[in-house]
Amino acid sequence: MVVLAAGRGSRLGALGGATPKWLLRVGGRTIADRHLEGIARAAPAVAGVHVVTGHAADAIARDVARRPETVAVVPNPDFAELNNWWSLLLALRELPPDGPVVVVNADLLAEPEHLAAFIDDAVTGPADGLLAVDLERAVTDESMKVARRPDGALRAIGKVDVDDPAGEYVGMLMARGPVLRRMRAVLETFVGRPDAVNEWYEAAVARTAAEGVDWQVWAMPSGRWVEIDDDADLGAAEALAGGA
Repeated sequence: MVVLAAGRGSRLGALGGATPKWLLRVGGRTIADRHLEGIARAAPAVAGVHVVTGHAADAIARDVARRPETVAVVPNPDFAELNNWWSLLLALRELPPDGPVVVVNADLLAEPEHLAAFIDDAVTGPADGLLAVDLERAVTDESMKVARRPDGALRAIGKVDVDDPAGEYVGMLMARGPVLRRMRAVLETFVGRPDAVNEWYEAAVARTAAEGVDWQVWAMPSGRWVEIDDDADLGAAEALAGGA
C-alpha cells in the first residue's frame, strides 16, 4: 500500500501550510486514521504501508511513530519541484516489481469500509490494473476524468482532452504484474525531462491505457468520497463525515 502524502495543500491557506493533507482532521479524525482503519479491515490483503512524505514531513513522521501499525516513510525531498509522479516512483522503487501495489492519494476522504472493499476486490480479483471511479458524479473542469472502451476498460484519463467521460477518478488504484511493470517503466521515462516536471502519475496510467494495457474500473459509491483541495472541499468532507 502506498499513500502519496508529499504535496502541500496550498489552496487550504494557513491550514494547508501547517498541516499535511493526510493529517487533516475531518469529523474528529484525521484522513490518516480513516485510511489506516480501512487498510486494517482489509488485512491480511495488505503486506505493508508506505507513505511518501514531503511537505510537513516531520508531522507525519511523528504521527506514524506513535501508531501501533507499522508504516514505512519514504522521503521525497523534491516534492516542491516535481509533481506526484515522482512520489509514486520513489515508492515503487522500494517495492517488489510485480506487486500488487495499492495507491491512494492522501487528500482522499472516504469511509474506511469503502477503502477496505476496494483493497479486497483489487487484491483478490482477476484484474492486473484497477481504478476506483465515481461513475455517477457529474464531472467538472477540475475532475480527473475517465473514459471507457466499449468493453468497460479504461480508454483515457486526464483533466483535459478526455472525450465522453464516464466518470471521475477518485484517487485510488491497484496495479500488479505486467500493468505495474509498464506503469513504472513509463514513470521512469519522466525522470530528468524538463517537460515532465509537472506531470501527474495519472499521465502514466493514460499512456499505458493508450498502448492497450488493461485497466479495469471499480465503481466507487457515488458521493461517498471527497478530494480535499480547498476550503469548500473541506466543508464537503465535514458534511460527509458528519453524516457517516
